[in-house]
Amino acid sequence: MITIKWSSDYSVNNPTIDKEHQSLFRMLNQFYQGIQEGSSKEKLSLLIKGLLEYAQTHFGNEEKYMKAIGYPHLSRHQKEHEAFIQKVNEFYEKYTSGRLILSLEVTGFIKDWIANHIKTEDKKYAAYS
Repeated sequence: MITIKWSSDYSVNNPTIDKEHQSLFRMLNQFYQGIQEGSSKEKLSLLIKGLLEYAQTHFGNEEKYMKAIGYPHLSRHQKEHEAFIQKVNEFYEKYTSGRLILSLEVTGFIKDWIANHIKTEDKKYAAYS
């Protein structure tokens, strides 16, 4: 099974945000598990919708934190968040309308984006704070 494991490499030195990132990892792993177990379309739809909603909440919290520390690249970071939400929304809409089969390619995109975003972009504000 493809999983994403939390490690200190992902830490941004903020316990609240680290916990939110860990929750995203858990949700992604549940999603992968659902695909591999052949879960119903309804269950997978709920998993992807939950992941999407949690990501939006997390991004909002993260952006408030960046604003509070005066992070100078906040608007660029927000644009990355918006692009991710838009892309996952497209996946969700296509999947629920029957125009997309959820595959490891789709879930791999989500996993890779989140992992790379934390290790590159989020680490930048962690170094700034």
